[in-house]
Amino acid sequence: MTMLQTWLIFSMVNLVMTYWFVYFQYYWFPQLQPKHMAAYAIVMAGAYTVGDGLVLAYLPRGIMLPIIGLLVVEVIRIPRRHRASLPSFLSVSILAYLAVEVTYTASVAVTMLSTSYAFTRSLRGMVTAMVFVSVLCTALAVGLWQTRAPMENLIQGTLRQRSTYLLLALMVTLLLVFCGLEMSLQLLPGSRDYVIFLALMGAVLIIGIALGTYILMLTHLQRERARAQRSQQQFQELYSTELENQMAQVRRFHHDYQNMLLGLGGYLADQDYASFRQLYVDIRSKWVTSNAADLTIEDLNNVSRESLRYQIYHHYLLARQRGVQVFVVIPRPITTTVALLRQLDDVVGQTIPLALPVVALHRPATMTLELQSTSKAIVYRLIFPVPEDTQVTSYRLVNQQWTLDFKNIVHSLRVPVVVRLQLKRHWAELVLSFPRN
Repeated sequence: MTMLQTWLIFSMVNLVMTYWFVYFQYYWFPQLQPKHMAAYAIVMAGAYTVGDGLVLAYLPRGIMLPIIGLLVVEVIRIPRRHRASLPSFLSVSILAYLAVEVTYTASVAVTMLSTSYAFTRSLRGMVTAMVFVSVLCTALAVGLWQTRAPMENLIQGTLRQRSTYLLLALMVTLLLVFCGLEMSLQLLPGSRDYVIFLALMGAVLIIGIALGTYILMLTHLQRERARAQRSQQQFQELYSTELENQMAQVRRFHHDYQNMLLGLGGYLADQDYASFRQLYVDIRSKWVTSNAADLTIEDLNNVSRESLRYQIYHHYLLARQRGVQVFVVIPRPITTTVALLRQLDDVVGQTIPLALPVVALHRPATMTLELQSTSKAIVYRLIFPVPEDTQVTSYRLVNQQWTLDFKNIVHSLRVPVVVRLQLKRHWAELVLSFPRN
C-alpha cells in the first residue's frame, strides 16, 4: 500500500466517523444544535482530520489531543444558560462515540466476512466499509427518531440531579472498558477473529447502555409521577381548605340572612320605617362580597400539562387568600413540547410568588396571567400594578419601597426565550416569549 493510499484511507475514515460522531452528539439536544447542522458537522470533521494528521506526524504521543480539542470547542460554544446540560452532553458524546465505533467495527467485520482481510485493508475495501458505516448510521438515526422526545424529556428532567452524574459515570465506565478491550485486541495479530469479536463486544455494550438508559428513564418517570402526586395533594389540601371556608361563610350568611329578614319583617309589622331604613343601611354598610373562587380547575382545560394546571390554580388560590384578584387568560390550547411546558411550570411557580407581596400592597390588588399559543411562539405575560415612580433596569423593577428582580428566573430557563419587562403608566408587564423552533 502506497503512502498516498494510506493517507486517503486515514482521511476518509476520520471524516466519516467524526461527521457521524458530531451528528449524534446533538441528536437529543435540539436547543444546542447549530443552525446548519450538516455543515457544522462537516467543518468539525475536517478540522479534526487535519488536527489528527498533524498530531500523528509531529507528536505521536499526543494521540488524544484532537478529540480533547474537539470537545473543548463544543463545550465553549454552549451558551451559559445551557451549561447545566454539560454532564448530559458529555454522556451523550460518549454514547455517540461508542455507537460510531461499534458501527465501524461491524462494518469492517461485514466487509471482511464478505471478501477477505487483504481486500478490507485496501482503499476499495475501506471505501466499502465507510459506505456500510453511513448506511448503518443513517438506519440508526431513523431508528432512534421515536426516542427523541422521551430522551429530551429525560435529559431536561434530570438536570442538576444525581441521575445526570450517575449516567455520566456509567458512560465513562463503559468507555474505559471498551477502550481497554480495543487496545488489548489490537495487540493481537491482524485477523478476522479479533474484528468479529470486537463487533460482538460492541453489541453487548450497546445492549448494556440501552438497558441502563431504560432503567434511568423508568426511575425518572417514577420520580415525576411522585412529584405530580405531591403537587396534586398540596392543591387538594388547599382547595379543601378554601371550600371549607366558603361553606362556613355560606352558613354564616344563611344565619345572618334569617336574622336580617326577621328584623326587617318586625319593623315592617310595627310600621317603624325609620328603624327599617336604619337597619337596611347598616346591612349594606357591613356587606362583604363573597370570597368564592370565580376560577375553577375546569377553566384551565386549555393547558395540556396537568401539573401546570394545578400550579396556576394553586397560586390563584394563594393570591385570593392574600386579597389579590388574579385574572387568568388562556384563549387557545397550549400545545408544545414537554420540556417547554415544564419551563412554563417553573416560570409560574417563581414569578407569581415573587410579585404577589408587591401586588398586595397596591390598589387595585389585581394581577393578570396570560398564556397565548401562536404559530411561532408560546407567550407568557404577567401584568400587575406598580407605583408611578417605578423604574425598569434590565430585568428589575425598582421602587423606593421595594425591588423586584426577575434576573435569576430568566437565567434559570433552559430553553430559548425572549424577555421583555416594561411599564405602561402604573402597570408593569413581564413577557416571556418561547419560540417554537
